[in-house]
Amino acid sequence: MMIRIFNVLALLLMVAAQVPATAAVAQVAVKNPPATIDARELKAGMKGYGLTVVRGTKVERFEVEIIGVLHYALPRQDLILIRCAGLNIEHSGIVAGMSGSPIFVVDPTKGDLLAGALSYGFPFNKDPIAGVTPIADMLPEFDRKLLPPPINQKFTTVKKVAGLDPASAVRMPDGSEMRPVAIPLVVSGFHPDAFAALKGELQGIGFDHVHMATGGAAPSSSSKGARKPSPPYEPGSAISLALARGDMSISGIGTITWVRGDQFIAFGHPFKSLGQVHLPVGGADIQWILSSLSSSFKMGNALDDIGILDIDRLPAVAGRVGIRAQMIPFRVTVKHKELKTTDVWNVEATDQPSFFPLVASMIIGNAARVAAPVAESVGVELKLKMFVDGHGVVETRDVFSGLSGMQGVGEMGAVVGNYAKAITFNGFERLRVGSVEAEIVVSETRNLAFMEFVRAAAEEVEVGQPIPIKVGLMIPNVEPPLTVVNLTLPALPAYLAGSQVTVQIGSEKAMGPEFPEPNNVDALLHFLRAQPSRSRLAAVVAMPEPTLMLRGARLTGLPMGVRDELAGHQVSVRTGKDTVRVAQDTPWVINGSATLKLRVKP
Repeated sequence: MMIRIFNVLALLLMVAAQVPATAAVAQVAVKNPPATIDARELKAGMKGYGLTVVRGTKVERFEVEIIGVLHYALPRQDLILIRCAGLNIEHSGIVAGMSGSPIFVVDPTKGDLLAGALSYGFPFNKDPIAGVTPIADMLPEFDRKLLPPPINQKFTTVKKVAGLDPASAVRMPDGSEMRPVAIPLVVSGFHPDAFAALKGELQGIGFDHVHMATGGAAPSSSSKGARKPSPPYEPGSAISLALARGDMSISGIGTITWVRGDQFIAFGHPFKSLGQVHLPVGGADIQWILSSLSSSFKMGNALDDIGILDIDRLPAVAGRVGIRAQMIPFRVTVKHKELKTTDVWNVEATDQPSFFPLVASMIIGNAARVAAPVAESVGVELKLKMFVDGHGVVETRDVFSGLSGMQGVGEMGAVVGNYAKAITFNGFERLRVGSVEAEIVVSETRNLAFMEFVRAAAEEVEVGQPIPIKVGLMIPNVEPPLTVVNLTLPALPAYLAGSQVTVQIGSEKAMGPEFPEPNNVDALLHFLRAQPSRSRLAAVVAMPEPTLMLRGARLTGLPMGVRDELAGHQVSVRTGKDTVRVAQDTPWVINGSATLKLRVKP
């Protein structure tokens, strides 16, 4: 039986650890509440300025002119249209990473009035035209109450959330689209092949700009060295949001709109419309603006964390400084079998449920890829430990090897991601992975075994007696190439006397064992811990009578009428079969399967 990945769905608790940030968080003196102007008071031709960072961490001004106001362009929200100039914007156009740049209108009598945040732009636009989210729609996010998430919330992928996002595209009268100014993601510490895979995954969930950092990865708290400190936030500051940090890092870049004490608002549009979130934030050191016909974007490096992002909603994102977000530390030890080398990676991943499984998958896959210089011939062994707060360790061992390229490494990353998703979105209670340890052994030889033959000692067997079976495995690139593995199948039950049975031989990974649908967290974790390796060779005989699996239990020996009645409840009841089986570890990934037909003596 192919392994069944259960539909384990729920949202992890996203409450920040109240730990003081190490970086200084003194705020610049800004007027609170700010002097503002309502969108409906704006007139075409009014002039003003915006604030953003184009190099380093220095906030600079660019000029703006009001074009007009689109009434209710978004649900109960106007959108201000502006033309921008200065800071080379005439050449670059609106730049990804400018999201949140505060836009001020200069009034001859009232002075500088905050109108909103630059937040929307036109792809392939020849003129530097942008949309601005009115500040009146953003300021309420300062006071939004933080609530614990529900215990059992069905999982919706980030991709689906992005598709439902009402701000994903604003249709204009001429048929063009105004879109949120992109949040560029800065990635560092990744092998080019692993980066390409990560870029594809991130673009698949709506991150259009994913690029390698201009500098090295920012060390985590467990890495050597120290990250550069972040300057205090002020309107126009560059802000980074970390999905991973340390020897590998993934960070998004945007702009602060306004600061109120230890709080801030930014972007003027959602990050991913996730509602209440849990993401670490810091400053960003902008290195360059890369101009592009489709969409220019900021390139830079994330700086040290100084706060947490709490809110991700349509008009803005919002958060607090002086608090460190909890992260999930990864320690990945990679050993190269032939080169006799050992490398250790220390990375901290976000515990935001929507991103953690993907980030976990990429951390493990990248560590293995860096250690395997010959992509066309590689075998990988993984020992994984996920320490679940309050529930002990989920530990597994598996081996991987692809028939072409880095297929084995890709499969390994997917397995890690599935474990992370199963724990995080378990559907029963909020679970948090406290830390992850992994040991990866990389070999330049594919550890594959192909099934050559299977033989039983006799075609007729007796009940009550064990059944010896020989399995011939063909191992490429070794001498001798043929290896024989001896399996001893346990005795068959007496009621099979006089019948014919079928023995299935192959990888235990492809043949079960079957488990009832988990009905609580402990059952789910047991299922994860019991997953067999691809290297386990198994022989299995399925019993003829079906069993029913209901509410986490296997029901056997039921009267036919009761069994038929329960089997009709398709939602809550699964059918299965008891088995007689034997399994044995091998050093190879088992490829292929075979069957034996045996007669059982009366």
